[in-house]
Amino acid sequence: MMENGEGEKTAASEPVLHTQPLCRFFSQGRHCNFGKRCKFLHIRDDARAYERKTIRTPSQSDVTSPNLEVPGGDMGPPPPNNPRVAPAAGRRPCRYFISGHCTMEDRCRFWHPPQFPPVDDHPVPRINPRPALSMPPVPRPGTLQEVKLRDLTEDVAKQLRDTEIKQLKKRFPKDQLIIQERDDGKVTYYRVTVEATDPDWPFDLKQVDIMVSFPDSYPLEIFTLDIPLDQELPPVMARHVQQVSLEWLQAKHATNQLLGKLELLFRPFLRWLDRSLERLFTEGARQLKKDIDLEKAGLQFISYQELQAAVCEKSGNDQSSDAAAGDEDVCDEGKLENTEDKGTIEGGKLVQQEGPGQQEHEEEEEAACHLVENIKISDPRRGTEVKLLGLRLGENTATVAAQQITVCLQCNRCKVTADLTLTGRAPCSAQCEKCSASINAAFRPCLLHHYCDVLGYLDLHNAAPADLVLQDCDFIVGCLSCSQEGPVLNVSYGQTKEFNCEHCHNKLSILAESTRFQYIPPRVNKTGQSAGTVNYKMIRDPAVQKGKPLPEKGACKHYKQSHRWLRFPCCGRAYPCDVCHDVDQDHPMELATRMICGHCAKEQPYSNGKPCVSCGSMMTRGARTSHWEGGLGCRNKTKMSRNDRQKYASTNKTVSRKALAEKK
Repeated sequence: MMENGEGEKTAASEPVLHTQPLCRFFSQGRHCNFGKRCKFLHIRDDARAYERKTIRTPSQSDVTSPNLEVPGGDMGPPPPNNPRVAPAAGRRPCRYFISGHCTMEDRCRFWHPPQFPPVDDHPVPRINPRPALSMPPVPRPGTLQEVKLRDLTEDVAKQLRDTEIKQLKKRFPKDQLIIQERDDGKVTYYRVTVEATDPDWPFDLKQVDIMVSFPDSYPLEIFTLDIPLDQELPPVMARHVQQVSLEWLQAKHATNQLLGKLELLFRPFLRWLDRSLERLFTEGARQLKKDIDLEKAGLQFISYQELQAAVCEKSGNDQSSDAAAGDEDVCDEGKLENTEDKGTIEGGKLVQQEGPGQQEHEEEEEAACHLVENIKISDPRRGTEVKLLGLRLGENTATVAAQQITVCLQCNRCKVTADLTLTGRAPCSAQCEKCSASINAAFRPCLLHHYCDVLGYLDLHNAAPADLVLQDCDFIVGCLSCSQEGPVLNVSYGQTKEFNCEHCHNKLSILAESTRFQYIPPRVNKTGQSAGTVNYKMIRDPAVQKGKPLPEKGACKHYKQSHRWLRFPCCGRAYPCDVCHDVDQDHPMELATRMICGHCAKEQPYSNGKPCVSCGSMMTRGARTSHWEGGLGCRNKTKMSRNDRQKYASTNKTVSRKALAEKK
């Protein structure tokens, strides 16, 4: 019995390695609803790890055979004087630190072991009498990533460069990495394939190839980055990705220099590229679509820098030839001033201008004609410009041209407005109904497209434009798919006009929010004289200008406190009120859907009792109050407030019986 008791005591003293599965709720520190009735083992993960990792105190037989296997994998408690094993009993090892790097570092609540246990191919653990002394110390995971700028030496810089190349080779598999060397062997290029990790990636193209090379002075200077053109990525998108990436690298390098440190930028660049790849592809796709639309429309966009370089190059040649002849009037600035007689550079487009100095600069025009062959406008920018604000054309809508317009003109003499229909380039003469003044008008149309919202120019005499009746205008729309044109009628402000092409049946659309008239004064030559004789007394600014109030602030004789014009959808014209509409028109009125602010002439959707969306002014009289307010408020004494003295004014006066009888 004693032996059995001693045997039982010995067996109980040794820890038993549990083979029963753990309860996943209790082992994770959560509550198990089954309690003692749970069929799984209730032991914490840290206790089980301690039970497996601790080493039994070696006996005399163990010392003679140190490599003896432990039967059943049982391990004894750890020696109490081992400082390296003690922290593991209370804390679990950090899996991020073991795998490579932990961002929490010293703040991590898990255990960061100073060295790793030996890896053995055998699944059964073996006894090692002195594990801490038999292994050399393992360096901390993660290599040198950044250094202070003052501590940088040639050896440290070389070590950083080698570390960057080594990490690049480890990061990408062989099928995604191509190493190329230049003929002289001094520069090595690494071509890697970067894939998007976003699960909601919207594009069919999910990867992009980049080519990098690390100079000898890296990381004192950034690495070179190129996007190869021999891939499925379009060249326009590739150039955009490369340009934005280089800007980010330069900004990051400049920031590190200000902070006084140097950093390996390849891995941060990959993380930034992965986060920004969708945005870069979207912006590049927009540029690609813009170029495709311009090419289909027969246009070519020239940047301002290219035009300026061409003009400066030509002006330099002229200056050298004139200097040899003794002429001192030619210089780069003078050349740019002379070009005002025949053209101006606006937004990357050359707009032709006519003037007396046009023949003197024909040679300069021929030098730059190959840059602006499809962007020239035959008519000069003069007269009154008619611009459609908020113009939006559909994807398949290439160009829009006005064949006939109806404009509301105001007489300069008697301020009476009347509608006049104008056809392209055909002058029209009319006579004012009130003062019999002669009015002359002509319209020079322009080509509307995605990058131009100018409908044309008006040449007016004794009249000023007040409104464009868009609903009575006839347009010719060109289709981007079949390059055919077709008529369009009944276009209204603020409403998208959708229709189908008559030839290929693609959907086309036009939208215009409002119209702006702007008078363009004639250009002045160097001598101070205008290009032509202009009678400024006969020229008036447009009656409706954005930012300036309407005539009488939009009020009329019917409604003195209404500071707005209403645009009625039945005829597309704007009137101060419904009574003015019925007086001028003979058709039934429809409720207005848009209005024009009388304070700033901003056209906007109709809203009652709300301020203007542009200037914030109230366009109608506010709600009446219960006070007198000097006659501007409430005038009904029954609805007036009892605190207002006007409510009981003249109530105690004596009234004769005759007056009372007359009232009855």
